[in-house]
Amino acid sequence: MLFGHPDELLDHVGEEIGLSSWVEIDQAKINYFADATGDHQWIHVDPERAAREVPGGKTIAHGFLLLSLFPALSDEFFHVAQTSYTLNYGLERLRFTSMVPVGSRVRLRQSIASAEKKDEGVRVVLEGVLEIEGSERPAVVAQTIRLIYP
Repeated sequence: MLFGHPDELLDHVGEEIGLSSWVEIDQAKINYFADATGDHQWIHVDPERAAREVPGGKTIAHGFLLLSLFPALSDEFFHVAQTSYTLNYGLERLRFTSMVPVGSRVRLRQSIASAEKKDEGVRVVLEGVLEIEGSERPAVVAQTIRLIYP
């Protein structure tokens, strides 16, 4: 969804703003995230052990890897034309509601939970649900906060 100015967000509270394309969570992506963060817990990076000990027999994605996908997936459909800069401001709520086995595909669905004027910009809370293909339960539910300035 394209907004011309940050103030336009104020008129779209409660509305869905978009749905991203599917992205595959492969072992390389998991391993890169493990290397970047130092989180090499075996459940993420050891396919042989996971085959023996994890329900489903596969490694699973880090929860924070999944959360880190939100900005890029959101950029597929959420744009504000007259923006000088945007700041990530934090989270209101975050739940990792389902494991994501390697080889799964996920996509982001977002809506505007709230929006308010903040100084010269707009503070917007985006309700995000990271869906797993073929699953009724999402992987992540999070309210992310952005400060968007014209």
